[in-house]
Amino acid sequence: MMNFPKNWKCNESKEIKKELFSKFSYSPILIKILASRNIKTEEEISSFLNPTLKNLHNPELLPAVEKGIIRVKKAISNRENILIFGDYDTDGIVSSVLVYNFLKKLGLKADIYIPSRFKEGYDINIDFIKRVSKKGYYNLIICVDCGTNSREVRKYICSSRTNIDVIVCDHHQPLNINDVSKEDYNKEKENYIIINPKLDSSRYPFKHLSGAGVTFKFITAVLRNLDERYKKKFKKDYLTKLLDMVAISTIADIMPLIDENRIIVKKGLKMLKNTTNRGLKKMMEVVLKDKQEINTYDIGFIIAPRLNAAGRIKNAEYSVNLLKGDTESAEKLGEMVNGLNSLNEKRQNLQKKMLDEVVRKNDFSIIVSKQKIFIDKSKEWSEGVLGIVASGLVKKFNIPVILFKEKEGKLKGSGRSIEKFDLHKNLSSLRNFFEKFGGHEQACGITMDKSKFSCFKERMIKIACDKLDKDDTTKSFYYDLEVTFKNINSRLVSEIRLLQPFGVGNPKPIFVTRNCDVTSISYLKDEKHVRLKLKNNGVVFSTVMFNIDDDVKKKLHTQKDISVLYNIEENLWNGQKTTRLLILDIF
Repeated sequence: MMNFPKNWKCNESKEIKKELFSKFSYSPILIKILASRNIKTEEEISSFLNPTLKNLHNPELLPAVEKGIIRVKKAISNRENILIFGDYDTDGIVSSVLVYNFLKKLGLKADIYIPSRFKEGYDINIDFIKRVSKKGYYNLIICVDCGTNSREVRKYICSSRTNIDVIVCDHHQPLNINDVSKEDYNKEKENYIIINPKLDSSRYPFKHLSGAGVTFKFITAVLRNLDERYKKKFKKDYLTKLLDMVAISTIADIMPLIDENRIIVKKGLKMLKNTTNRGLKKMMEVVLKDKQEINTYDIGFIIAPRLNAAGRIKNAEYSVNLLKGDTESAEKLGEMVNGLNSLNEKRQNLQKKMLDEVVRKNDFSIIVSKQKIFIDKSKEWSEGVLGIVASGLVKKFNIPVILFKEKEGKLKGSGRSIEKFDLHKNLSSLRNFFEKFGGHEQACGITMDKSKFSCFKERMIKIACDKLDKDDTTKSFYYDLEVTFKNINSRLVSEIRLLQPFGVGNPKPIFVTRNCDVTSISYLKDEKHVRLKLKNNGVVFSTVMFNIDDDVKKKLHTQKDISVLYNIEENLWNGQKTTRLLILDIF
C-alpha cells in the first residue's frame, strides 16, 4: 500500500477503550475523531459534545482576584471615578466595554481610554500615568488586555508616588525582564493588582482565556461578592448575556477553542442573533444580513476585522463607541457601522498593497531554505497592518515573520509564527535588544532602536536556522482518519456539526481517502480553483479545491488512483443542502 506524503500526519489514536463504542449512540468515526483530539473517556466525550455553563471554572481561583474585588468594592463605597485603559484590538475593545457597562450599572462614573497605535503604541505607559495623576480626577485605573508587563508603570504605582491604584485584567505572558523578576510578578501588590491566569502563582486551571475572558471572570467574581442592594441592579441572566461579546474576543484573538473557551464560544455564538448590544446588533444586520447561523468564520473574518479596522487606520474609539451602547439613535449606529466598513476597506487595500510589495521584492524560495525566518523594515509601511501582513506571509510561506515600521530612528514591529517556532520564547532570549516587547507563542509586538536592527536580524536568523529544518517549514496537514467514500453520509455530517465551533485547538476534522478516480474536471477563475467529481468504492462526490498550482494540475490529469485530503462540508445552493468535499491537498 502506497504511503502518504510526509507532511500528511495522522492524528488517529490507537488507544481507545472498546466499551466507548457501545456506551454512545454515535458512530465509531466520531468516537475516533474525538480520541484523535485526546478526548478519550466517557466523561470527556459527554462534556465536549454537551458543553454547559456549569463547567466554567471558579473565577476566584484567578491570582489576586480577591484583592481586585476588595478594591472595586472600595471604589463603589467611595463613589470613585474609574478610568478603563484598553488595548486597541477587538479583544481590548470588548474588554473595555464589558467593564464600562458593568460599572455604569453600578452607578459609577467610568471612562474608557484607548491609546493610539501610532502615537502611543501598545500598553499603558509612564507618561500617561503621570498625566492622569496630575489631573487628580481618577483614583482607580482598570487595565484590560494589557498591563502585565508594564514594569515601569508598576514600579511607579507601587512606589506610592501617586494616589492611583491599578487593577490589571490580562492574559499576556509575563516577561522576566531586567529589574522585574518572576518572583516579583507573583507578589501580590495592594495598589497594582495583576489578575492573569498565566502568572506562575496562578491556581486557575485554564491558561488560555482571552483578555475579555479574564475581564468577564473578574466581573463575575465582583458581582458574586457585592452586597444584595447592588446585586439587585443586575438581572439574573446578566452575566450569561455577556458571553456573545466574550465569544467575539476569544475568536478574534485566536484563542484555542478548548476547555471553557469552547463553552463560552458555543454559548456566545447561539446568543448573537438576539444580542442585547445594540451596536453589535446593527453591525450584524448590515454585514451578515439575514444569516441564520453565525459561526467562527463570520466572527473571525467579517465582524472582528471591522472592529479592528478603527485601531489599525485611525483610533479604536470608533469601535468602542459602537459597542458601548450610549448612542440611542439607530441611524447613528448605522453611520458608525458604515464608517467601520469604510475603514475596513481602506485596511484591506493597504494590506494587499504591502503584501504584494513584499512578495515582489523578495525571493522567498531562498529565504525559506536559507534563513527560515523573514525580517524586514520600511519607512513606507503602515503600522496598522504589519501584523496581518505578517500573518499572510506566514500562511503563504510557512516561516516566522517579523515586520517593522521605521519612524524617527525607532522600529515598531509585529511578528507572527508557525507551530514549530515559539516566537515569544525565542525573542525573549534577545530581550536586551528591545525597548518594549510582549505577546504569545505565535504573535508578538516589539519596539526597538533602528541601530540594533542588523544585529537583531542576524541573531534571529541564526536562532531560526538552529531551531527549524525543512520539514518544519513545510506546511503540514494533521488528519483525523482515513476513510472511504462509503463512510460519508448524512449521519456523519450531522455528527461533525456536533464538534463545532471550529478554530485553533479544535479544527475541522480532516479525512484522507486513497484510490480515487477523477470523473470530471472544471476549472474556475483563470484556473486558480477547480471543481472535481471524484469516485471511490463506487461512490461519487462533488469536490472543490482552491488556489491550485501546476503540480496539482499534473496530478489531476493522471485521473486514476489519486489520494485526497479534505474536509467534509455542507454546501447550500439554491436553497438545497448537499454534501461536498473541500480538498486541501492531493497526492
